[in-house]
Amino acid sequence: MSNKPIENPHKRHYGFGYMESQTIALPAYVCILLITYLSLFILPCQANSKEETVILTLDEAIAIALRDNREVLLNQEKLHQAKLEIEEAKSAFLPEINLNSTAARSRGLYRKDITNYSFQAGMKQYLYRGGKSVNTLKQARDEENVQAAVFDRAISDVILRVKGAFFAISLAKEFTRLNKTIFENAREHFETASSRYKKGEAAESDLLKAQYSVTSSQSLYEESIHQQESTEALLKNILYLEENAAVEIKGDFDYTQREVAIDQAILKALKMRPEIREYESRINADKASVEIAKAGDRPDIYASFDYYSRSTTSLTFSPSKGWQDYNLAGFTLSWPIFDGWATKYKVEEAINNLRQSQIIQAQGRADIATQVKESYLSLKSAISKLKPQEEKSKVYADNLKVTQERYKEGIASELDLKDAGLALLISQFNQKQAGYDYLLAEAKLDNAMGAR
Repeated sequence: MSNKPIENPHKRHYGFGYMESQTIALPAYVCILLITYLSLFILPCQANSKEETVILTLDEAIAIALRDNREVLLNQEKLHQAKLEIEEAKSAFLPEINLNSTAARSRGLYRKDITNYSFQAGMKQYLYRGGKSVNTLKQARDEENVQAAVFDRAISDVILRVKGAFFAISLAKEFTRLNKTIFENAREHFETASSRYKKGEAAESDLLKAQYSVTSSQSLYEESIHQQESTEALLKNILYLEENAAVEIKGDFDYTQREVAIDQAILKALKMRPEIREYESRINADKASVEIAKAGDRPDIYASFDYYSRSTTSLTFSPSKGWQDYNLAGFTLSWPIFDGWATKYKVEEAINNLRQSQIIQAQGRADIATQVKESYLSLKSAISKLKPQEEKSKVYADNLKVTQERYKEGIASELDLKDAGLALLISQFNQKQAGYDYLLAEAKLDNAMGAR
């Protein structure tokens, strides 16, 4: 038995001495302060230090993008502004009402300083402005249609970007998993080659090749991890998620092959694309702008009514007081005769803008047709790759079954079995990539045709 003295379990050493352990009761207000401090500072910091995981389906990701994406929100505000400009244009058809009141004190003119008061109320209603008011309202409505088309185009583009990023994340995860398996397989080959080299059964060149395979596969694995992080960052940027949020996607990306006639696709695009509505509305707005410019050479006619009430004095030097009320009603015609050719050049400028819009429309329609053709060919190319990849996966699956049987019989090694499994995994990845290529090509074709 040791001669070491047994310490008192109720004692706690601090420094060179010790203290008896005691239960100390803290005041209530101290406990409240401690709890408040923990809840306000310590616990939130610990919670924020952990990454928030966001699990999204494709539909949820699209919904978040349409709700929070800044490009969509900006175009939504511009559309609201265009609607307000319509209401502003309507004000030209309503009367103008003005009230004026004045108090003026005269000094030194009469023997006694006096104060004059005046009050005026007027109403003015334009009856004709050369077509300016009507065409200004028409132009505002056409500009709203333009902005509505731009807004729809922004929504379609964001949806396409979300789908592309979503598919890219899914494919990047599969690619990372594949490269990890390849890296592990390469290390096993290296270990086998190293063991055979030590026994004199393999040349040094075989060992060097195996080592190179490990190095290159490790590099590809690390690169695939970076690609996965990059695709996740892209999706978070589109959805405007927090930087520390971890994105997890879910959903089966099943697809059904569809056949689309190129002529029907082009006709649908020329009917459904938001740009078509944008071009047409822009041309109509420019036509209204031409009429607005022409109104500068036309007369303005308006009716007016003015009521006056003011205090007056007599024409003598003896001040006297009194009120005089009267009103004026009438019509006014104002017709500009010469303005230095300003209206002439405004009209020519407006006509030039109209011609530019018509050229942009013709070019835009041609670009849309070209885009549809390119998307259509990409879809056909993606479809052509689906069947071969599917058949190839079946071949490698059958090869794996054969290898498994040979492994059971002792003919094939465990490494041969893993190589066959890896070959099947690579083939399945290529099949999934072909499927994702098809889904992305289909989404681009839908976008080109104006469908969402």
